[in-house]
Amino acid sequence: MSPWVLTCFAGNRHYLVEAADATLQLGALLRRLPGEPWTALYSIWAHQDPLVLAEALALLAAALCWVWYLATHNCSHVDRMWSILPPIYISILSRRELAVAAAALRAAAAAAHSGSASGLALGSLSGRLLTALATSGADMRLLLACALTAAWGCRLTYNFARKGGYSLRFEDYRWAVVRTLMPRALFEVFNLVFVAAVQHALCLAITLPAFVAATAAHKARQAGGTPEPMGAGGWVGVAAFAVLLLGEVVADEQQWAFQRHKHALIAAGKPRRGDYRRGFRTSGLFRFSRHPAFFCEYSLWWAVYMLCAVGPSHCGLGWAAAGSVGLTVLFHAGSLWITERISVSKYPEYAAYQATTSALVPWLPGKPLPEPRDD
Repeated sequence: MSPWVLTCFAGNRHYLVEAADATLQLGALLRRLPGEPWTALYSIWAHQDPLVLAEALALLAAALCWVWYLATHNCSHVDRMWSILPPIYISILSRRELAVAAAALRAAAAAAHSGSASGLALGSLSGRLLTALATSGADMRLLLACALTAAWGCRLTYNFARKGGYSLRFEDYRWAVVRTLMPRALFEVFNLVFVAAVQHALCLAITLPAFVAATAAHKARQAGGTPEPMGAGGWVGVAAFAVLLLGEVVADEQQWAFQRHKHALIAAGKPRRGDYRRGFRTSGLFRFSRHPAFFCEYSLWWAVYMLCAVGPSHCGLGWAAAGSVGLTVLFHAGSLWITERISVSKYPEYAAYQATTSALVPWLPGKPLPEPRDD
């Protein structure tokens, strides 16, 4: 067996053992809840392993979503949390590095203030703070992961909010179709197991690469060293995330503008042509993929894996990619299937679009569809 394979296996096994130990410790603390609720809750909050707190938050979110579903029969409560929780999980997992960076910034700001009676120019102060951040000893992987996923979360939250997603009456239109595919009793089990438990587990799992980076940085600091430099692979992850986030923004903006104009034409009773007549968009990014935002969404979590886990574990593909794998499968086998099923039933020409354009992965542009004919 090659040294690279042995290193990959050993490194991933070490981090997996650390994660399993955190889960066991959480279980022990949860068993103390009935008898010592405040002590157990504080122990979870202040636990030295941040994964304990992240897992506890995921359990709480799953329980809340299920209880809210029982009260409202609305399946979209998890959708309302999807863009909010991952940046929080990554911040929790990165809390040691964030504390190191914050201490360096405070020291630099205090030194700059005391060292100049007349104060510093904004540019000079910013430069000193950036230098302090770069030399703080904090793992840049995790600082960048926090910043990037926060930008992702803010944008996705905004996109969901403008569609009315945070109204408690809102429910994604696909859930109504899913309800028709199984008996009521089976749907209730599906809601508990998949909608509440599995989706929240996946929401946490996509952030586990940050756990790998955080554990590696903590071990390095305990040994008297500093976190391993990012390297080319980490910067590739940063660049890929930025490009994919931009692609998601463009796809959502194109779809938002198209749907608003289409419904405005319908409301005004004006004639519609092209995509506005056939009912779905085939231009812009939608020439290269029928669902470009889906592709960008799961791919950017592979970029997080590349940024946070590949370097510290010295392995191209390890257990911390489970979340990225699961999200990829969910989009290809779940979201794509139900969305396409609905589109085919609503739009007569959608089958022709399916035949000419890639489903998810952007590929060669599909051939333009002919102008819809009058009925």
